[in-house]
Amino acid sequence: MNYIQELFTLFRNKALNSMGVERDIYQLIKDGDIGTAVALMQNREDEVDIALSEYKPELHKIMKRPNKFRKNKEPYISEKLPRNRQQFINEIELFFLLGKPIKWEKKAGDDDVYQLFLDFINETRFNVTMRKVKRLAGAETESAKLYHLYRNENDKAGVKVVVLAQSTGYKLRPLFDQYGTLVAFAFGYFVKSSGRSVQHWDIQTKDFYFNCKKGAVGWEVETYQNPTGKINIIFYQQEKAWMGVQHRAEREEMLDSKTGDINNYFSDPMAAATADVIEGLKDPDAIGTLIQYYGKDSKFEYIDPPLSSETREAEKKDLKSSILEDSLTPDLSFEGMKGIGTLSGEAIKRALIIGYIKRLKNLEIYDILVDREVKVIISVLKFLHPDKAKLLDELVVSFEFQEPFEEDKQTRWASIGSAYSDGIISLSTAVRLLGITDKPDEEVEQILKEEVRKSETRKIDPDLEEK
Repeated sequence: MNYIQELFTLFRNKALNSMGVERDIYQLIKDGDIGTAVALMQNREDEVDIALSEYKPELHKIMKRPNKFRKNKEPYISEKLPRNRQQFINEIELFFLLGKPIKWEKKAGDDDVYQLFLDFINETRFNVTMRKVKRLAGAETESAKLYHLYRNENDKAGVKVVVLAQSTGYKLRPLFDQYGTLVAFAFGYFVKSSGRSVQHWDIQTKDFYFNCKKGAVGWEVETYQNPTGKINIIFYQQEKAWMGVQHRAEREEMLDSKTGDINNYFSDPMAAATADVIEGLKDPDAIGTLIQYYGKDSKFEYIDPPLSSETREAEKKDLKSSILEDSLTPDLSFEGMKGIGTLSGEAIKRALIIGYIKRLKNLEIYDILVDREVKVIISVLKFLHPDKAKLLDELVVSFEFQEPFEEDKQTRWASIGSAYSDGIISLSTAVRLLGITDKPDEEVEQILKEEVRKSETRKIDPDLEEK
């Protein structure tokens, strides 16, 4: 698009907007009115900015604490002691949800195609990108994962997974319908070109990709067919991991900083003395100087720093416990964990029940999103392997967020074995519950064959024992 065309498009869009002409997002993009199209989408930049200002210690309010000005002296630099409470809470939340990789299982479909799915998970580092996107969502309240499809110079299809978030240089703009279904997604970024930053917006729908580049006046738009028929972006949105405890965290930082000021003030010895004693100190810097009293009212004594009050210590202790409890975060400090070391997996789970409550809350969000991501991955695999499209359509994959702590496997296996022996569960269910093999159907078949072989052996020679 040349300069004259860009100018014409700009004035045309201004005229249409001023007349209140209603245009849907497709028409807006077609008209090159990208600013208006993006403005129709969800914009949560203010919420993200607030979350980041609370998450990053260098942006905490305590860092703006004023210094103390002193007459005829340099100002006293007040202590500013931020804490990483928000990051700690977010990491614990992440551990309880994704401390172990997501577990996959084939429900239906071809084994080779399922292996293709598992290979894709490993090659794209699914578990790594999943942890990244969850950490960013807990810190910023939103993030996204992009499956970028492309063809190389040899026309070979490829995919690259990119994690998107405001802190990594992207602006996120989802568009939902009235039922909460994602109908379009745009992400904005800047690219250095000829010594200047050029703004870009990439917009995806299930049918098209629109790559929009800011020109001298308007926008240059390139349109591509979406080969998967799905929006190849997973948008993650949740509350701040430390939701509801920010004010208490700020109070804790203020107490720590004021205590630091007191310690600084009394770090050098301080003394109170009567004027006659001070006059008698000829060389106050001399080591081992004797202090001479001139009368019964003479005085010289060191000033001790004020002792920490019980109320201050009680408040600090209460702040720590309430910050963790109110954010549903278990105390995983050394003091909090030293009594748990000898407990079984089930006992640890009961002791840290508060973390599991929060885990269940997060599963309400992430279970749905990972389910959608599985469908996107299968669509991407159809793009990468068109010859296996029919088999991929038949593939059904289930998943499970694993427990963060090791279970007592011996006890669990014994319980499953007893349930099978008592006829409560089938052999197939027992093998799946054990979780020892990645191919439970083949394992069941092998066990049944082994049982048939043993039965035939006993018929030939009942006294023959297996060695």
